[in-house]
Amino acid sequence: MTCELLRADGFFILESLDHSTSTEYKLVTSSELDREDRDEYQLTIVCHDAGVPALSQSRDIVVRVADTNDHAPRFERRSLR
Repeated sequence: MTCELLRADGFFILESLDHSTSTEYKLVTSSELDREDRDEYQLTIVCHDAGVPALSQSRDIVVRVADTNDHAPRFERRSLR
């Protein structure tokens, strides 16, 4: 069985967990995700066997990026203590 990732836009890759059998995969990020740039990714994973004709199955996955406070607060003036 082989699987491929569609519509990943360079942000995700599929990695085989066992390179000898390639029956299990994990989805990992290939670059940092920033919610301010994009808050959602729609991916498709397609897997097919080596039969003739080949059988295949696909799944759509939505990855939603959570927001983190990655910018320190800025104040217009210092406190008056």
